[in-house]
Amino acid sequence: MNGERMHTGSRPTLADVAARAGVSSKTVSRVVNGEPHVSAAVTARVLRAIADLDYRPDRRARDLAAGPNAERLIGFVQDDAATPFFGAVNRGLEHATTTRGLVVLSGSTDADPERERALIKTMIEFRVEGLVVASAEGDDPVLRAETARGTAVACIDRVLEGATCDAVVSSNRDSTRRAVAHLCGIGHRRIAFLGGNLRVWTGRERHAGYHEAMLANGVDIDPALVVIDVDDVDRAARATRRLLDSPRPPTAIFSAQDQITTGAIIALHERGRQHDIAMFGFDDIPFAGQLSPAISTIVQDPYQLGVRAGELLLDRLADRSAKPARHVVLDAPLCHRQSGDIRPNE
Repeated sequence: MNGERMHTGSRPTLADVAARAGVSSKTVSRVVNGEPHVSAAVTARVLRAIADLDYRPDRRARDLAAGPNAERLIGFVQDDAATPFFGAVNRGLEHATTTRGLVVLSGSTDADPERERALIKTMIEFRVEGLVVASAEGDDPVLRAETARGTAVACIDRVLEGATCDAVVSSNRDSTRRAVAHLCGIGHRRIAFLGGNLRVWTGRERHAGYHEAMLANGVDIDPALVVIDVDDVDRAARATRRLLDSPRPPTAIFSAQDQITTGAIIALHERGRQHDIAMFGFDDIPFAGQLSPAISTIVQDPYQLGVRAGELLLDRLADRSAKPARHVVLDAPLCHRQSGDIRPNE
């Protein structure tokens, strides 16, 4: 293969490396484990074969020697395990898979593509049975290569571009469109959009839903009211303060995720504007119904997202045939409360 890397077919094995390098499997094992008594020339040949084949050592090999009682793993690559959203996703995934004798091995990427690639490579080295991934930017060459090799992959909350793999998502664009259309329908024309990272698939979908609703209702979009990359509480609060203090503040705010909603609420209450500026947020937040005014939200079900992703992965593991990828969309309904029905004063 003249140095070309293997990108399709099954994962390369230690035996494949041995055949490529013209040595025994035991010699490859010694090189991989850094054992002595292997010549520099042979070591170089083995390392070259490892690079050519993109071979990754099986870190679980010693554990698997224990026999049928060894644990079977699936990998869960998520954005941030500390958030309530991904905590609930993880529980749903565990519910769907642990009854089938699988253990979930998870890690957080903090929406960093490099961290995502490193986690996926590590999980593959641990010989996970399959992967459930909330892709940081929706385009991961490492994940695409694993999918092409036949690794069972289910994407969750994101769609992986350029790869054919199963996915389960919420109705991000449609639900956003319905919420913003509601604000337009009660008279709002200056509706701010507070969004997160548009490199993330969900961020782009919610941003698109906002644009579609505004255009469909004949409302001009003021670029000054569209603020992105404010996906934590502090940045969202600062962005909301700037909007409120501007010469032409919004009469309504759509916030594209729960942390942004929390920051916007803080700023509205600081300025005493919570009763005269309408608000709709994507993702429900704790005590949303107990605040004054109660906050209108789009309600995802992260637990069910995890359950469905687990079911998709189990189905793919049970049937390795090249059947078409399935995309499951779970409806995220609008929860109408007081803040979404505040009408404009202008």
